[in-house]
Amino acid sequence: MKDTDLSEIRATLQEDTNLNRATPSALTELARHVTRLDFDKGEYVFQIGDDASYYYLLESGRVVLSRESPTGKVFTFRIAVRGTPLNAFACFRTRVRIFSARVAEKASVIAIPCPVFKQWVLDNPAVASGIINTMGDLLDGAYTRILDLIDESVETRILNALSMLSSRIGLDLPLTNEDVAELVGTSRETAARVISRLQECGLIAKSRGTLQILDKTRLDDSSTSPFFIV
Repeated sequence: MKDTDLSEIRATLQEDTNLNRATPSALTELARHVTRLDFDKGEYVFQIGDDASYYYLLESGRVVLSRESPTGKVFTFRIAVRGTPLNAFACFRTRVRIFSARVAEKASVIAIPCPVFKQWVLDNPAVASGIINTMGDLLDGAYTRILDLIDESVETRILNALSMLSSRIGLDLPLTNEDVAELVGTSRETAARVISRLQECGLIAKSRGTLQILDKTRLDDSSTSPFFIV
C-alpha cells in the first residue's frame, strides 16, 4: 500500500470518535488491513440477512441504514456520513445483518475483516470503552424513538430528527419528504404537510433534495429529545 493511501485511510479512521482514541501507531497497524470499496447511488454495501464478516466505515458519500417491515414500510435507523461506522457492533457477535445499508450518494467505504477488527479493538481498551459508550447512546436513542412514536406528534418527531441531524451533519440536510417520512415512521404525505408548515414558520427552506435549516437555535428549542439519534 502506498504511503499516501495509508495516510488517507488513517485520516478516515480518525474521523470515527471511538477509533481516534487509539495511538497513531495502532491506527497505522489497523489501516494496513483495509480494503477500499466504491459504490454508486442505489447500490447496497450489505443487505438484511448477509453475513457480518466485515467492519465498514464510510470514507465519503452518504449511506442510509434501514429496514423494511413485512407490510412494506421502511424505517430508517441512521444516516451515515464520513467517519460513521456502518456496523461497529456486528463484529462482536455471530449474527446476520438486521439492517440494509443503501448508498444514497456515491460512496467510498473502507472494509476490515471482522476477526482482525475485533482483535484490534480488544488490544486497544480505550477504543473498546468508547464503543461500549456508543452502544449505550444508541440504546438511549432507540428508547427515545420508541417513546416518540407512542407519545409525540409527527411534527415533534420531525423536529427532533432535524435537530439531531443538523447537529451531526450540518445545516444543509440531503433529505427528501420520503427520507423524512422513513426517519420518523409516518407517510410521505404527512411528512410533506409538516415540512410545508415548518417552511411557513421560517425554520427551514426546501430545494430539490435538500432541507436547509434557517434557524438552528429555534429548531433546537422546539425539539424535545436530546437523545434522539439518527
